[in-house]
Amino acid sequence: MKTIREIRVKDLIKYFLLPLLAAALLWVAFALLSHLIPYTHVKIGIIVLISLICFILLKPFVIGVVLMYKAFAPKKMRDRCRFEPTCSTYMVMAINKYGLIKGFIKGLKRISRCKPPNGGIDYP
Repeated sequence: MKTIREIRVKDLIKYFLLPLLAAALLWVAFALLSHLIPYTHVKIGIIVLISLICFILLKPFVIGVVLMYKAFAPKKMRDRCRFEPTCSTYMVMAINKYGLIKGFIKGLKRISRCKPPNGGIDYP
């Protein structure tokens, strides 16, 4: 049976490091090959395409940041959440359900409500 720590490390690699590495490799490849592309409008098109790919990779990256918080934040800080599921789990669920922008906003609103007298069971 896998421990929680092993699952978190696997998820951190999947959601945090791989999107970051992929975006960095795209930009490095473009920087190295840009002198071979003769036309400026083609370069602009490639920059737009790489930017779009980086935006698509942003969703798993943000989820990875939340998972990194869950893995490395002090236990005392994580145990203060008054809601079920915890605010970080809610943020991941909201991003998966509503998309990056709307889910992130819903997660931030949930975090802002995490103080007395609020609390209880709340799913996105």
